Amino acid sequence: MERSWYWRLLLVLGLMALAVYYSIPSGIYFFSDPDVRRDKVKLAEAIPDWLPKHRFNLGIDLQGGLHLVMGVDTDKAVQDRADRVADEIVESMQEKGVQLESCRRDGDVPEIHIVMKAASDWETLKKHLEYREDTWTVRSHFGNDVIFGMKPEYESTLRDDVVAQAQKTVRNRIDVFGVKEPEVRRRGANSILIQIAGLTAQDQEVIKNDIIGRTAQLEFKIVDETSDYFKQLASKPDKPASISLQDDGYEGKDGFVDRPFLEGTARDELKDFLAKYPPPTDRVVGIQEFKANPNAKPVFRTWLLDRRTPITGDALTDAFVAFDNEQNNYYVAMKFDRKGAVIFEKLTRENTKRKMAIVLDDVVDSAPIIQGPIPGGNAQITLGGYKSQQEIMADARALSVVLKAGALPAPLYPQEQRTVGATLGDDAVAKGKNALFFAGVLVVILMIFYYRGSGVAGAVALGSNLLFLFAALSAFDATLTLPGIAGLALTIGMAVDANIIQFERIREELRAGKTSRAALDSGFDKAFSAIFDANVTTFLAAVVLLQYGSGPIRGFATTLALGVVINTFTAVVVPKLLLDWYVRTMRPSHLSI
Repeated sequence: MERSWYWRLLLVLGLMALAVYYSIPSGIYFFSDPDVRRDKVKLAEAIPDWLPKHRFNLGIDLQGGLHLVMGVDTDKAVQDRADRVADEIVESMQEKGVQLESCRRDGDVPEIHIVMKAASDWETLKKHLEYREDTWTVRSHFGNDVIFGMKPEYESTLRDDVVAQAQKTVRNRIDVFGVKEPEVRRRGANSILIQIAGLTAQDQEVIKNDIIGRTAQLEFKIVDETSDYFKQLASKPDKPASISLQDDGYEGKDGFVDRPFLEGTARDELKDFLAKYPPPTDRVVGIQEFKANPNAKPVFRTWLLDRRTPITGDALTDAFVAFDNEQNNYYVAMKFDRKGAVIFEKLTRENTKRKMAIVLDDVVDSAPIIQGPIPGGNAQITLGGYKSQQEIMADARALSVVLKAGALPAPLYPQEQRTVGATLGDDAVAKGKNALFFAGVLVVILMIFYYRGSGVAGAVALGSNLLFLFAALSAFDATLTLPGIAGLALTIGMAVDANIIQFERIREELRAGKTSRAALDSGFDKAFSAIFDANVTTFLAAVVLLQYGSGPIRGFATTLALGVVINTFTAVVVPKLLLDWYVRTMRPSHLSI
């Protein structure tokens, strides 16, 4: 035998051994009972520790799971950006000694209506507005009124960026939650497609409500303890009967503080009433849900807060669940970055003995009294609401996940939701396995019946093709879908097609009177170009499907592309290796083909 034959044999045997090593975990997973596949403990026990941790995963159509299409409220993101710009204009003018009559977003459009107290303030205001001339423009200026609007091209870019950022944030949150192989990608202009396989019903609810749907915009604001704003509202003649004036007394920095607030039994009614009488431009109103006892109906209390937000959740570097031994309860511990730690310490030092509201998604979570400066950049959110410890721990875990992954740039809302049942997935797996098995067996029988001894070599090449394909899917932690199984079946057909081209070429050479050895060499050489061209064109088609296809099509294209690449090697090298050994060692009078 030639030395090159032995090198090819060592290469094939080495690759097959490596493929077997990587394929075993996926084989155990794929061919196990459905209950074992869904039980992480049982699955871990079934796969020995000495095997690699890599394996392919079954897609949502094969093991059930969650399919969501979430819309991104880009209108809210644009409006929020306009609100922030309005706040910055107010703060900048105050620093320059200019007081504005009002500065608010005008309706739902990204325009800011600025009313100056004196027309002479225009030059000072104009200089500040010119800093934003790349993205904003002065639409009109008449007397003391100024309309400052967002440029259309900047608005379009902002909307696009918001959807891209929302997609990244959702992906980060799901990754932090620990879900394996989720699919999170953009669909259309303002939508995000989310597919997560293998979730329990409880995990699906957590993912939908607490992980994906939560905006998680965290803000720390100082409470206004001196304003009589709520007292003024309480005397309005159109105040609903369900809203009453209450007070909250506590020991403050300069003595006892009597903080008035409004309390209502209906959140929407309270919000509508507050919208009629907005607070001063440097203040905002926060609403907190409160229960007097576990069985009581919730009431909603108002807080008058400083509009300025010295520190937000953007400064967080970590958020995790911790346990308070004194209170015997769980809470969310947070840690700020270096800059945030300095700001937080300064904020707590300057406002000692005052209340600081922790605002999450525009809702006041709590408002503890600052007892003194808090160095080190540490803070915490205490959860409760008369829930059990297990429920509080689950809430704390979900909140820590979204805080760690970052706030969404805009709220999400469901556009489409489907739950694929595990039973349907199990049935699909069973049918897929049967289809793959019978397709392989039928092809092998036909190959051996038609090409005899050479058909055995083709069957071995086919088996090695599937083995290498399973190993590749496992090594890359790929997701196998039902269309992916169809791709495997098509790969079997592609492998057989390559063998047929080779064997027919060899038959032609034998009919021409060549010896078995010469016919083999010539047949394989002449068939290679046809096999290579066919595989290249199929591979390019698979690449196009991967680039532009949706989830099921991408699953099909993934296995097809891998199968074509592997088939180019196995269909040429493996049968030639076996037939070379047979002809050169056994020296048959004629080749069994």
